[in-house]
Amino acid sequence: MLPLYLFHVTNVPHQESPTLLWSLLICNAFVVIAGIIFIYQLFTLKKVLKSGIIFGIAILVNYILIAVYGSFFDLLG
Repeated sequence: MLPLYLFHVTNVPHQESPTLLWSLLICNAFVVIAGIIFIYQLFTLKKVLKSGIIFGIAILVNYILIAVYGSFFDLLG
């Protein structure tokens, strides 16, 4: 079930270049790494303001990239 969720298909045609796919992959990897660091610092009761802001900015950039180069339905999937 998970591969079907990760590789969902929409009716909107996409034009992905290899550069765009790598930038989205790097941005998603950064979101995951920043999220792990943020959650670790949160549960160990360290100062989390800086890592929380970085995590929030990374998610915002990721959503903007998906909205610009994908479709609205990609944000829902």
